[in-house]
Amino acid sequence: MQQTTNVAFMINSLEGGGAERVMCKLLAIMEAYFKEQQLSVYLILLDDLPEAHRCPDYVNKITLDTQGSLVKGYQLAKQKLDAINPQFCISFLTRSNMLNVAIARQVGFQAILSERVNTSSHFSGGLKDTISKWMVKMSYPRAQRVIAVSEGVRADLIANFNVAPDHLDVIYNPYDIAQIERLAAEPVTDLPAKPFIIGTGRLVKNKNFSLLLEALAQSTLTDDLLILGQGDQLTALKAQAAALGIADRVHFAGFRENPYPYLKHARFFVSTSNAEGFPNAIVEAMCLGKAVIATNCESGPAEILSGQYPLQVSGFTEQPYGCLCETNHVEGVAAALNHLDNADQLARYSAQSALRAQDFSNAIFREKIIQVINPAAGQYKESHYVPAG
Repeated sequence: MQQTTNVAFMINSLEGGGAERVMCKLLAIMEAYFKEQQLSVYLILLDDLPEAHRCPDYVNKITLDTQGSLVKGYQLAKQKLDAINPQFCISFLTRSNMLNVAIARQVGFQAILSERVNTSSHFSGGLKDTISKWMVKMSYPRAQRVIAVSEGVRADLIANFNVAPDHLDVIYNPYDIAQIERLAAEPVTDLPAKPFIIGTGRLVKNKNFSLLLEALAQSTLTDDLLILGQGDQLTALKAQAAALGIADRVHFAGFRENPYPYLKHARFFVSTSNAEGFPNAIVEAMCLGKAVIATNCESGPAEILSGQYPLQVSGFTEQPYGCLCETNHVEGVAAALNHLDNADQLARYSAQSALRAQDFSNAIFREKIIQVINPAAGQYKESHYVPAG
């Protein structure tokens, strides 16, 4: 019998967020493979914070209390990883990624990083961001592999952070369409009374809900707008809606743990972000057959809606799987809103969304993860694992 081998995963915490959710999804999707390979799996959380996501029971979860400190994180995580002695460690988010690389050199395991954001856009200005970008530039090239969540993220890492192209893999986020459909069927009692469109995400400047409000006011669309999310821009956005004369049509519903029933009942989905790593909300809307309007920000929307990267657009353009608009372009988003107000166009793009969603399945994700980790653990026996569906 093969001796059990340890493997590790590391992330800042399991607070609410896309990266945290994908980490738990990854562990769930890979459970059968890890068991077949007789791998003992550890998840290290750097910070002791309330958890919005739950990792599978088979995982050995270790919660540290680094309080956001890189120095304390290095000390505590190194101690744990030294004891675990993993074959590899896969990390999510910048702080965990930098620690992963630093500790791997000391302990002797393979560091595999997952970059969840467009790094240049994420660290956009100020001294702290400049230092963070420099640290990424120094650490990421030393990893065994780097997994980019989109082609745009991959291109940014090559161009601006010295990561070698042959050290990079692109793996899109996984989506369980059947589960999303089940969650979408759950009853909710606070839907808008009138037909509505929907946008979701944190109410922060980078998500640029301000642009969506401007475009809605300028368009001929008569639908209400439902916005799911919370953040420091809430007061300003409410004031803007009032100033534009659309306050009675815009519903700020806050954060919803299960956003899918709201997506299901919306006519279509709109994202007006200035920057993304890979926009989960767009694909989740597509899983429910919702037509999509998105700004062509770095990175993800162009790849999802057109199948191409890079892609330049001006104003508003029709793409094979959705409507793609120039970033920060009110007239372009307004034109897209008007375009999807047409019943034939809405039906066409709804069908295309459902078709495109199939490209982001759990099965495809699982096979790509296996391709990344197998070279990092060459002594594993040949897998007889056959993925489901």
